[in-house]
Amino acid sequence: MPLTDSPSAKEIQTTAAAWLARRNNGEHSAEDQRAFLIWLNASEAHRTTFAKAEALWEKMRGLDSVADQQLAEARAFLARNRRQPARRRYAVAALALITAGVVWQADWLSYLNDQTYQTAVGQIQSVDLADGSRLELNTNSAAKVHYSRHGREVRLISGQAVFTVAHGDHRPFEVYAGKGKIRDIGTQFDVRYIDDWVSVAVLDGEVQVVGGPDAPPKHLLRGQQVSYTPSGEITTMQAIDINTFSAWREHKLVFQGQSLQQVLEELGRYHHASITITAPKILDTQVSGIFPTDNLPQAMQTIATALPVKLTQTGAQSWQIDRR
Repeated sequence: MPLTDSPSAKEIQTTAAAWLARRNNGEHSAEDQRAFLIWLNASEAHRTTFAKAEALWEKMRGLDSVADQQLAEARAFLARNRRQPARRRYAVAALALITAGVVWQADWLSYLNDQTYQTAVGQIQSVDLADGSRLELNTNSAAKVHYSRHGREVRLISGQAVFTVAHGDHRPFEVYAGKGKIRDIGTQFDVRYIDDWVSVAVLDGEVQVVGGPDAPPKHLLRGQQVSYTPSGEITTMQAIDINTFSAWREHKLVFQGQSLQQVLEELGRYHHASITITAPKILDTQVSGIFPTDNLPQAMQTIATALPVKLTQTGAQSWQIDRR
């Protein structure tokens, strides 16, 4: 029988540290969970080593001081190994900190846990964050997530997102968009940041909206929406139909008396397409209906059926609309 080398204690510790880092860094997918469980159950040594690492992690949560020299060494180690694969970098950082045993876990998590998520045109993505909250990005959107011991922060760089916030965490959850910010007060809310304007709508619970550094806060409840300008001025509060407003999460857009121009602009966020209008006044025509975001030909045909217009497809992703 051929002999095989079993993993050394150090190798097992390195792998355990890598899993610990990944599970606490907001990158742990369902596929990762399956792989982790396979590794964990492969041997008693794996289970014992991971349990010890996890126990030390929890113990470090209560430390009130940071070992600056060891933290600097860990960060320097990361800097020297940035070109290594991500899993290896996490393992190096986690192993350095766990073996040190005196570095504050939250400081390390703050350093590592900057994650940027982005969707392409037409793509919708749901992301489970490290604290159990959920981020749902709409088409052509980007958000940067940063968790530290002081707070949970998300910067909506562009586009639109729904935030479903997990509670039981003492750290505040805040979303920054434009010059303002939105603070969660137990809720699910939608933030849209397009053309320098920010709109905030509450789907459940309550939020606090601050349009700019010197602006007074405004509280929103379920079914309410406000916008704020690039200068931070908050508009008058409006009531919304929650199901209509968040229909994009089911790949639908619902319009009730909006102009054709508004409809085409919104559909244009989901597709690379060219639409030619031969009679500009057509764009003022009011439109009501439900349109799919993931099927532009069907959406265009719905417009042609509902309005007195003639629709001609001139290319794979191009149409011409004429007055009938």
